[in-house]
Amino acid sequence: MRKKRGYQRDTPKELVRDYKLFAIACEGGKREPAYFRLFENMSRKVTVDIIEDKVSEQELAHKYETKSAPKWVLDRAVKYIEKEGLTDEDDLWFVMDKDRWTDEQLRTIADYCSENPNWHIVLSNPCFEVWLYFHKKPQISDVDMTCKALKTEVAKLEKGGYSPAKFIPNLFDAISNAENVDSDKAHFLPNSGETKVYQLGKALIEIIGKKDFEAFLRSM
Repeated sequence: MRKKRGYQRDTPKELVRDYKLFAIACEGGKREPAYFRLFENMSRKVTVDIIEDKVSEQELAHKYETKSAPKWVLDRAVKYIEKEGLTDEDDLWFVMDKDRWTDEQLRTIADYCSENPNWHIVLSNPCFEVWLYFHKKPQISDVDMTCKALKTEVAKLEKGGYSPAKFIPNLFDAISNAENVDSDKAHFLPNSGETKVYQLGKALIEIIGKKDFEAFLRSM
């Protein structure tokens, strides 16, 4: 039985737990949550919360005309922390697509992350399908850099089309491929055809460990 989740500061001894929490904000998409939910079952060392599953729009402090607004994303994250609690060892990750935001909007969220320990933003340019593509190929070539085209190409990479279970076994390849093509590792904003999601992949697998990861694959 996993121990109860703790709080940000001065966690009581009886609430100390033996797993690391990854709280992931995916902007309410379908592919990203389905992909990251698989990590919940990989190891007792890790728990994954999809923030959109935990905080409804009705719970937010304000109503927003569009979800493509930094205040909307940050409001949801803050509400999640208020409800669920985070320890100093937990991570909060914003997994976002470049095509839905302006550079100024993304910089606003990146600035908040830089001011809060264990907050991270990982972007894909133009969309999450770039990260999925790197599970199967070392680089993207002869593909229009639009989300529509990338979704079509990702579907072609596996017989029967895309599903998270078909791509997760190639996680180590995806991390290596995405990191190799990252032309500016020091900057939070990736260039076209690049993604920073490998940083989250590395953080997850560092805690899960290769042994538990391989055991999970055998159980699929």
